[in-house]
Amino acid sequence: MRVSFQTGFISALADIQRTSEAMLQAQQQVSSGKRIQVPSDDPLGASGAVTEYAALGSIDRYSRTDDSVTSRLSVVDTVLSDAIDKLTEAQTAATGALGDTATTAQREAAARELAGIRDALYGDFNTNYRGVYLFSGTASTTAPFQRNPDDTVGAYQGNASTISVDVDRSSSVQITFDGSQLTQGTDPQDVFTTIENLRNDILAGNTPNIQAGIDALKRTFDRATKMQTEIGTDEKALADQKSRLSSETLGAQARLSKLTDANMAEAISALSRAQTGYQAALGATSTMAKQSLMDYLS
Repeated sequence: MRVSFQTGFISALADIQRTSEAMLQAQQQVSSGKRIQVPSDDPLGASGAVTEYAALGSIDRYSRTDDSVTSRLSVVDTVLSDAIDKLTEAQTAATGALGDTATTAQREAAARELAGIRDALYGDFNTNYRGVYLFSGTASTTAPFQRNPDDTVGAYQGNASTISVDVDRSSSVQITFDGSQLTQGTDPQDVFTTIENLRNDILAGNTPNIQAGIDALKRTFDRATKMQTEIGTDEKALADQKSRLSSETLGAQARLSKLTDANMAEAISALSRAQTGYQAALGATSTMAKQSLMDYLS
């Protein structure tokens, strides 16, 4: 079959186009280190890569959430540690005022110390972290406790509901708390009222009431230590979760690399072959273009 000059030239141009595309693809693989540039390069591999990218995105969201929750719980833990210290000091001060041996000056000093402890606890339980009151339940923009005109502390202003956030696919962690469960629990009055009554009873030398106040402080102390233990458990779980998410990230990255990364030795070899093929196609076309009409007629 006779091949015309035009047909041969068109075929040569097609060879240049094909080898040029092969060279460009090989260059992209070598320069980017990725063998999949578009889904058509490997539809199955591209589909698997989409799945792994989605997994990495989910892991990243949980990691950022875990970091935020860990920071918040660390603040709560610190607040509770201070509150426990203050409750211990309050019990010590009240115990020192028990009995008939305490002088008036000692009683007055104990009452002043309890007032300072009341103020410190008020600050602790009104802790605000990044615009959120930690001990107001879901009423997180409302301070849980307010001062009265006489410097005493009013009733709880939050609610009994709490806020929790998902830290992985199957678990959540509480990040706000019902302050009344901590300061009052099942007692008839909260710790602030207990301290106010204690101050008055100490000044009056009312030993039975002082003892009752000390017992109430101990119950608040127990509630605070119980809550701190629960916080510590959540912090430990979050630390374990962070380690697991780190392992999951490494696993997803390894699978993604296997799906999308180019074999550099093969890519460089393919680039060399493509460049050779491209140069050959150019050379063949150039030779064809130089032939004269007499070359075809001879």
